[in-house]
Amino acid sequence: MTYIFWQPALDILHSAFLRNLAEIHSVILVSEIKMNKMRIKHGFYIPDFGKVRVLVAPDSKQINDLLEEKEAIHIFSGIRAFKMPSEVFKLAVKRKLFIGVFSEPFNWMGIKGKLRFLKYLILRIKYDKHIRFILTTGKRGRWCFETVGFKKTIIYDWAYFTETPDISIPKNKTDDLKILFIGSIDKRKNILSLISVCKNLNIIDRLQIIGAGPLENELVQTINTTKCSYLGRVHNREVAQIIVNADVLVLPSIYDGWGAVVNEALMCGVPVIASDNCGSSVLLHGIRGRVFSIKKNNLEDVLREFIEELPYDTDKREEIKNWALQNISGEAAAQYFIEIMNFINNQTPQRPVAPWLIRTL
Repeated sequence: MTYIFWQPALDILHSAFLRNLAEIHSVILVSEIKMNKMRIKHGFYIPDFGKVRVLVAPDSKQINDLLEEKEAIHIFSGIRAFKMPSEVFKLAVKRKLFIGVFSEPFNWMGIKGKLRFLKYLILRIKYDKHIRFILTTGKRGRWCFETVGFKKTIIYDWAYFTETPDISIPKNKTDDLKILFIGSIDKRKNILSLISVCKNLNIIDRLQIIGAGPLENELVQTINTTKCSYLGRVHNREVAQIIVNADVLVLPSIYDGWGAVVNEALMCGVPVIASDNCGSSVLLHGIRGRVFSIKKNNLEDVLREFIEELPYDTDKREEIKNWALQNISGEAAAQYFIEIMNFINNQTPQRPVAPWLIRTL
C-alpha cells in the first residue's frame, strides 16, 4: 500500500508521524512549497522525513504519475482548502480514487463562522460520497464535520504530532514557579487576557512569554512596569530547553485548531492549562493539566487552583513525558493510522480509538 499526502507546505508537525509510517509502508509527501514565510519567521525548519519520498512543487506530469499509482490512498490537507491540493483533489474525485482528508475544525464563531458552515455544507453535498475518511483534530473538529452532515462513521479523531525532544527533565526544583506562554502575539491566542489574570493573581513576575505578532507593541506596553519576562521570537530548536524548565504552560486561545505547543510541553513532562476551544485540550486530563472555558471566562479560577498543585516532582513529570511518548509520538500516530486503514479496509473488526483519548494518568 502507498500513502500519498498532498499538503500546502512541508511541516514539522507532520514529520514525526510520516517518518514512522514510512518505516512500515511506502509514503509520498507532495507539497506545493517547502515552507510558508510565517513558519520561517517563527524559527521552524525543514525536518527529517526519513524514508518518505518528498516532492515539492510537482509539475502536471508528476501529478498525473502519482494519480496513476496502483493501490494508493490519497490524503489531502483540507477539502478544497489550498491551491495545489485542491486542484489534485478535483482530479482524484474525477478518477474515483481512494480519498481521505486531514482537516482542523473550521472557525465556527461569529458571522464568518456561519458562512463557513454554509461553505462546508456545500462541500459535503458535493464531495461526501467521494471521501472515504476524515482525520480531524479535537472535539470541535468532529463536531464541525458532523454538524454539516458528514457521516460519523467516516470521521476519526486525529492530532498534530511533534518531534520528540532529546532533553532531560531537571531534578526536583526549589526555585519559584515558572508559567510559560508560547504562541503568536495576537488576539486569537488571547495573551493579553493571560497577562491580566497573572496580574490579578499577583504572579505576573512568574510569567515568561515567547512569540511575536501584531499585538507585540501593546504587549510590551502592558508589561512594561512588571517583572514579566518577554523573550520575543525564539528559534524553534531552542524552545524545548525553555519549556523543560517551566512548571506549567498556558495556552488561552479563543480559537485554536490544535495548538502543537501543548504536545511539546507534554513531551517535556510539563503540564498544561488550555482553553476548551483548543483542539489539543483533549490531551489534558489528571496530572497532565486542566481545561478552562472561554464562555465562562474562568481561566483565573482554574489557574489559581492548579498552581496550588505545582511544582511537580521529577516522578510526576516523568509520568507525563512517558505518557506523551506512548500516546502522541510519531510512532504512536503511525500505529494508530495503520489501525484506521486496516479498519476501513475491513481487515480488522474493531474501530480504533485514538490512544490519547484512552484515559490514563
